[in-house]
Amino acid sequence: MENMILGENPRPDMMRKDTLVLNGLWDYGVNSTGEEEYDSKILVPFSPETEKSGIGRTLMPGETAYYRKRVRIVKEEGMRYILTFLAVDYYATVSINSREVMKHEGGYLPFSEDITEHISPDGNVEITVRVTDPTDSEAIERGKQTLHPHRIWYRCQSGIWQSVYLEKVPEHYIRAIITTPDLDSSSLKIFPVSNTGERGSAELEIDGKKIRIEMDRENIIHIADPHLWSPENPYVYHFRIRYGKDEVESYTAMRKFSIISDEKGIRRLALNNRAIFHHGILDQGYMKNSLLTYESDEAIVKDLETVKAMGFNVIRKHIKIESPRWYYHATRLGLIVWQDMVNGGANYRDFAVTLPLFTTSFMRDRRNRLLSRRNDEEKKRYESFIKESIMYLYSVPCIGMWCIFNEGWGQFDSSRILSEIRKLDNTRTIDITSGWHDQGAGDFLSKHVYFRPYRFKKDRKGRCVLLSEFGGIGLGEEESNAKKFTYSDVSSSDELLKEITKMYERDVIPYIEKGLSASIYTQLSDVEQETNGLISYDRKRIKVPIHGMKELSKRLVIH
Repeated sequence: MENMILGENPRPDMMRKDTLVLNGLWDYGVNSTGEEEYDSKILVPFSPETEKSGIGRTLMPGETAYYRKRVRIVKEEGMRYILTFLAVDYYATVSINSREVMKHEGGYLPFSEDITEHISPDGNVEITVRVTDPTDSEAIERGKQTLHPHRIWYRCQSGIWQSVYLEKVPEHYIRAIITTPDLDSSSLKIFPVSNTGERGSAELEIDGKKIRIEMDRENIIHIADPHLWSPENPYVYHFRIRYGKDEVESYTAMRKFSIISDEKGIRRLALNNRAIFHHGILDQGYMKNSLLTYESDEAIVKDLETVKAMGFNVIRKHIKIESPRWYYHATRLGLIVWQDMVNGGANYRDFAVTLPLFTTSFMRDRRNRLLSRRNDEEKKRYESFIKESIMYLYSVPCIGMWCIFNEGWGQFDSSRILSEIRKLDNTRTIDITSGWHDQGAGDFLSKHVYFRPYRFKKDRKGRCVLLSEFGGIGLGEEESNAKKFTYSDVSSSDELLKEITKMYERDVIPYIEKGLSASIYTQLSDVEQETNGLISYDRKRIKVPIHGMKELSKRLVIH
């Protein structure tokens, strides 16, 4: 029963029948002596800082956390066993039966290893993981995490925080599947990657047809009369690939994200070659009892269905990478995702990155130290992380935009990095500098506006204009919070709807016809002391009338 904790197959994009989810109770211990010890139990995949984990203690810089799980495997001749961690924060070392098998740096991306040769003859497997996490004591990619929560900075977390699982595969197996919808040619490009790189044939089953394809090369599959994916009709193609004795199920969708010029020459965001207003909401992805980890698959669905019910067609996943199941549900429910990179660097310099809230002053991003990027090593690591993140999420159908630098934090060489990202992915739009410190490159003028009304202006370079953050109206909970942070406050649910409506009528609706292409409201839920969510931190209260938000949403369209 313990493995029913987030026990669904963790990879809807790479789903095998022979998958053992290892979530549940693990042995746990923490110290600063470097001696491996276990004196408690932790509920994986919840971080030890969370109430849900059963620990409720912060892993401090200089300390090491120890995890241990014992499982028994009935080994089969000719089969391999692949161990995967979807996310461990931040430095992780994994051993099998006391032999080190892998190390990983970074808190948001998966890592795997074939552990077959380390399984004992009797099938016993002891998995141990050592974790350290400096949080904001080092200039690492950490997002909103801090050891000292305040304003828009939240409690840190560490350790295993996404699912752990073991797959049984044959000697030759499918390591990855890369999909690229090409709507203009009514085709789907599928690139199945094998574990050996040796080209061979496989069978693709999609849309009621069985088609021979080649491994380790791009296959172009014609899709007759494709069902187009959109927020109104989120049609998903489920498919299966059989390669020798291996079989993997996955999914994709036929859609196209682009920028087009309308009949007035205004640059607009487009879906499937039609202009569409991106009516979105910012989502930090934090939960009260479990921080960055959703407590259940149902909790993911509930959040996303609430967003849909309010009439939003976009969700901006803010400075966090979610689990594969989150992206699957966003796709099947019909939400366009703006995917932020997980920012990092030295401490956020308020004068350098918040001054544009009150002035129009932007700085050149060669001034790296002012923007919290101190040396070439930090820049190289973040650029590598960007590329890994994009390749990890490349095949997610609902992702329509990459957001690379947010409000200047850690920003550097943005024009060059934009060119590098376009080489990796030319199928999506890219907001290279969301908020400010615009360098004049790319397709967007992307602004964040708080504390004052937004005034639309056409971009002098003729780029597409985004109001990529605004709002932040707070309606606190009944208990007082003297340290709460909002951009403005109201005292009732009806007043919240009234003020939100006034804000859209003032800052958004009049400008859609003039060329505004998107607005992202802050934000979906309260997080810690930031109480400007449309729903409460514990998800028990929807603060704003859903029907009112739905009616407002009907006015946010391009005519």
